[in-house]
Amino acid sequence: MAIITMSRGTYSGAKELSEYVVQNLGYKLLSREVIIQELANYGWVEGKLERVRHKQLGILERMNLEWVHYLACLRAVLSKQAKGEALVYHGNNGHLALHGFPHILSIKVVADMDYRIKAVLARNEYAIDQKEAIQIIERIDERRKKWSEFFYQTDVNDVSSFDMVVDLSRKSIGDAYDMIHAAVQLPQFQPTPESEKAIEELTRAAEVRARIAMETDIMDDEIEVEIHDGVLDVKGVVHSLEDANELKSFLASQPEIEKVESHLEEAAGDMDLV
Repeated sequence: MAIITMSRGTYSGAKELSEYVVQNLGYKLLSREVIIQELANYGWVEGKLERVRHKQLGILERMNLEWVHYLACLRAVLSKQAKGEALVYHGNNGHLALHGFPHILSIKVVADMDYRIKAVLARNEYAIDQKEAIQIIERIDERRKKWSEFFYQTDVNDVSSFDMVVDLSRKSIGDAYDMIHAAVQLPQFQPTPESEKAIEELTRAAEVRARIAMETDIMDDEIEVEIHDGVLDVKGVVHSLEDANELKSFLASQPEIEKVESHLEEAAGDMDLV
């Protein structure tokens, strides 16, 4: 069964399409509310989460630790939710946050400006005019574009990274569902023992990476974690010998990890943590 990610244009109808797909396919809908609730388990309380989500992105600004930690914890949340598959997530860049996962059907939901304006007017109970509606759409579009470029080095308007593009100003939700329903029946979206093992290992690796982010005091902005057959492989750059030792001690304490292999580097050269 597939993991369906729907990346939405502002007021393009992705929410409505997601709800329709869930109702008719019997999949689980992953909502923003569930993600926020799960992120709180990693210490992302409302004030901290809003600060990161609304922080201005400077043109020359590097991704700081708080952003790195947010992305690590977001991947852990999405991974755990996707573990059983049969999931629909409508949000931004879900397919990128879950990179490496099998059975992902990535969909870009778009609509023309007339459709989107009408949606904004209806959402605001016609208390605003068309000019204000356009300003809202353009403001949100621009912010989403900057976030995609900053965090994932991708253009949110580039449809080449998606399996399917649905234009709800040209196609009904029912017709769009028929396309999605046909796609998820294809062999590449059916679970196998190999894909189930891959999802299990990716989920465990994402959880360990999130724990590194939230439970250690090291500079972990360039650290990656992979798990294969019970062996944890940690790679990247540490900033000091103290960070390396703390990371070694932390990883050794993690449950269900049979062995740790290190491919870490320090500025002065290779560093073996095993």
